[in-house]
Amino acid sequence: MKKFISFTIAVLSLGLFLCGCASKNGSDDGSKTEATSQPFTERQVDTAEGTFIFDNAGLLSADDLKACNDYAGWLYSYKLINTAVVTTNDLGGKSPSDFALEQYNKIYEGKGSGLLVVINNDTNEDSIWRTGSCLSDISQTSEDNAVYWATKEIVGGSYRRGIIRLLQLGELCTDHVVDNTQVFSYDVMTSLDKALASCKSDITLLASRNGSSTSNEDVLKNYYRRKYKNGGGIMLMADTNTKTIIAYSDERIPAKFNQALIEANKLTAKNDYFGAVNKIVESLDGKTASVEKTE
Repeated sequence: MKKFISFTIAVLSLGLFLCGCASKNGSDDGSKTEATSQPFTERQVDTAEGTFIFDNAGLLSADDLKACNDYAGWLYSYKLINTAVVTTNDLGGKSPSDFALEQYNKIYEGKGSGLLVVINNDTNEDSIWRTGSCLSDISQTSEDNAVYWATKEIVGGSYRRGIIRLLQLGELCTDHVVDNTQVFSYDVMTSLDKALASCKSDITLLASRNGSSTSNEDVLKNYYRRKYKNGGGIMLMADTNTKTIIAYSDERIPAKFNQALIEANKLTAKNDYFGAVNKIVESLDGKTASVEKTE
């Protein structure tokens, strides 16, 4: 069995994307050491709202399809990453990476932080497409490990386990920071994530580069409704296009938070997004991030 036989990085107008492909031909090229095994578990999650699994090849039973779709929907809401799985018997003459990109653009218009898995029975080269936070937070080693064991399961006919194992890469993404723009380095993002987690209020930061006709306020509210379906919490949006930071919550926001937001905008105007988030953290009695910001 071959592990990643191709590795493509494409810099596009929407950001940086990464796609890896793995062969299911069953031969071992001997050039890779065996990846570390990871325990396999399935989360108990609510029924997803929407479709995230597109089983065009008819590989999954109804129960397996629901389990995979519910889990992908949980990642979409809890981690705020655009998640999808596409199975196919026909790439339409495209390479696996080009097909994956086409599917991501079709489903999510190429936007946001995304994790898309293609189970390809045409040329037997499955692929993973990552962008935004999924590119920053998921290391190549983690992806290699997941692909190694998922390929074994898929070759053995356990598509449900293989698909969920690949989707579990999404759990490596931070809980309180969604960086669609890659404005933060990995170390800074994880430090800010810990800082936001220390706040008295549940708060999540979206870093965006909104070039659409949708207002920042509407984008922010849409993300808020994804993460906080039952209300509560605070959603922040830092837009690197306008160099502003805004906030939304269904609940009353403390006065000192609003004052901190004014100070934070003075910092984002200078491209200091790290300092701006720390201002917000201070206002919510959290422990500020200590990692030095990088340009």
